[in-house]
Amino acid sequence: MRRAAWFLLAPALCAQAVPEALTAHLKATAVLHADFTQTRRLAALSRPLKSSGSLVVSRELGVLWRMAKPLPLTVAAGPKGVLEVDAAGRRKLQTTKDTPMVARMGEIMKSLLEGRWSALDGLFTVKGESGRDGAWTIHLTPAPQTAAFIKAVRIRGAAFIETIHVDEPSGDTMDLTFFNFRPEAPLTAEERRLLSFE
Repeated sequence: MRRAAWFLLAPALCAQAVPEALTAHLKATAVLHADFTQTRRLAALSRPLKSSGSLVVSRELGVLWRMAKPLPLTVAAGPKGVLEVDAAGRRKLQTTKDTPMVARMGEIMKSLLEGRWSALDGLFTVKGESGRDGAWTIHLTPAPQTAAFIKAVRIRGAAFIETIHVDEPSGDTMDLTFFNFRPEAPLTAEERRLLSFE
């Protein structure tokens, strides 16, 4: 939080021409576990929608998103597509062949969490700023074909991605905060099974 506050108060940040250099260390983490909170503010609702859970990013297999509240829901996104598992254990698989757009969104999320900004070429213009103590901010400005869905994205972090803020053209917003990072924890057998769509 103090780092985020510093970003708001800092008088100047140094613009960087190569965002990949700012976050190159993110690619060195083979597996990352973390917890998250998500807050969506919708123009049509007076109160925000909040959810929380845990996240696993595997450089080899993909992203495992496990919402615990308000309702349990697991989403695994990998090279094969996207797998959803609800609280009752019902599985819904969307392969890259069946739903290429959904699979593409999963790949975008994985690229974003790994700091592979070059994978977003053609979808966003990427600019970066560096701060103190290894902190950085990445700004994504959508290309014309993406602008219908996203107005702007701002990502902040240091050793890992800490926050993601998304502005949508409708005026809706989404904020993700990541914490309790566990880069040393290996994949469990269940996580590997889910990410392998088994």
